[in-house]
Amino acid sequence: MNISEATSQVEGAIKAYLSKDELGAYRIPFMMQRPLILMGPPGIGKTAVVAQIAQRMHINFVSYSITHHTRQSALGLPYIDSSEFHGQQYRVSRYTMSEIIAAVHDAIKKTGVPEGVLFLDEINCASETLMPAMLQFLQYKTFGQHQLPAGWVIVCAGNPPEYNRAAREFDPAMMDRMKRIDIEANLDVWQNYAVAYGVHPAITTFLSNKPEAFYKVRAAATGARIVTARGWEDLSRMIYAYDAEGIAVDLNLISQYIQDARIAEDFSLYLDLFHKYEDDYKVSDILDGSVDAAIRSRASAAPFDERIAVVNLLITVILHEVHAQQRYEKSCRAIKHQLLALASATDGSEAADVLAQIDKCVAQATTQLVEVQNAGKASSEQLAELTSTVSIWEQIRTQAHRAAMESSAQNTSGQDAGSMVFSATKEAFNNACRTMVDDVRAITTHVDNGLAFLESAFGSGQEMLVMVSRLSCDQTFMSFVSAHPLASFVQQSKNLMFYERGLDLLEEAQTLVKDQEITL
Repeated sequence: MNISEATSQVEGAIKAYLSKDELGAYRIPFMMQRPLILMGPPGIGKTAVVAQIAQRMHINFVSYSITHHTRQSALGLPYIDSSEFHGQQYRVSRYTMSEIIAAVHDAIKKTGVPEGVLFLDEINCASETLMPAMLQFLQYKTFGQHQLPAGWVIVCAGNPPEYNRAAREFDPAMMDRMKRIDIEANLDVWQNYAVAYGVHPAITTFLSNKPEAFYKVRAAATGARIVTARGWEDLSRMIYAYDAEGIAVDLNLISQYIQDARIAEDFSLYLDLFHKYEDDYKVSDILDGSVDAAIRSRASAAPFDERIAVVNLLITVILHEVHAQQRYEKSCRAIKHQLLALASATDGSEAADVLAQIDKCVAQATTQLVEVQNAGKASSEQLAELTSTVSIWEQIRTQAHRAAMESSAQNTSGQDAGSMVFSATKEAFNNACRTMVDDVRAITTHVDNGLAFLESAFGSGQEMLVMVSRLSCDQTFMSFVSAHPLASFVQQSKNLMFYERGLDLLEEAQTLVKDQEITL
């Protein structure tokens, strides 16, 4: 199955394992819950999807790579203890708590959440000395004398032996005690993920035209050739960083991530071409509705790869705006609830008390952001949302303190001063809401103009299908549409569905992609 299907299977299993009956007992007894094992080639996102599932379910996620562990670090260190049996004292061997089990308890203590996922990567690459302890753990959920807490689901990952020389197959008796999910690389599924998470449009366009370049892991006489989804995503981040710093991305850099000489060279050439498309097609003008007629004419006469490049440029900008707006809107909604609580708590209070409560809210938001940053495990979306929340609170605090200074200058005191400060607080929040509304209007205009440009340049062909289908696959965009209906997008979606040609066009586009080389 592909990574999307595997995600559904993993999430379903975790929910089932954590499901409780009316008495509060797990519907599937803890010791009867089979560990999950994800088997698939490297770099397709096995670790990432499990971490995302845990984040969505608001449970803990603890990850370990088994190849980094010895028997002692996994099982614990032995020590001599004394015990009394039948009135006699004996010296007995005990084990300290496993580092892995201790990490689970640390996570519970830190978050206060008793449930979670323990992710063990490269499970079938464990050393010979560690393997017996690992088999005991997978079967009985214990390392030595210490058991994994109930409410924790074991999810493992491994590479088939053809991808990893150190990997080994588990024996049938062991596999019969595990829930195995085999995963394969799938470009179509990854493209939807890539668009939603902002992978550089040059990469998504290149792979649309050369799908065979998406994934390759094979040995060669001159060394291994490795091209993975992880490599493309990491290269995307580096391209964005290089562009921000004004550093040219060359073949030497690309080859560090795309370890196949021919594919790296092809992409290097295409990246130069893509940058030319960025310069020639004024995306901002297209979205603002002020595009030159010559650009529309050029797009109409362009070859397929250039058309898809234009579509991906539009998609990238629109989704970037939508994700930013949705983060800002979430921040506003969260702050609204806090301000409502603040209003009741400070009703009739003096200015100093209101300011103290606002300062407290700012400090809490800032502390949360710093903690998440220091943990290093948050997604860019989560960090951006927390940053947005802190920014709005800072604006509220600035306006509140300014109002306090004005009340002091006017010799306003007591409850009147407190009321004046809180009124300024509400006005600052209303300004943030006005910014949110302005962003919604701008995005609506941009989507309308983008779709109008594609329709005028290409009609309702495969370019429109790619635009609508890629936007539809983005959950954040669809959340935006459900809250702020986009008439043009809804109409185009209905048109494609009404004529029942979405699948036919998709097959046609895939055929064109396979048959056509990139024009340089």
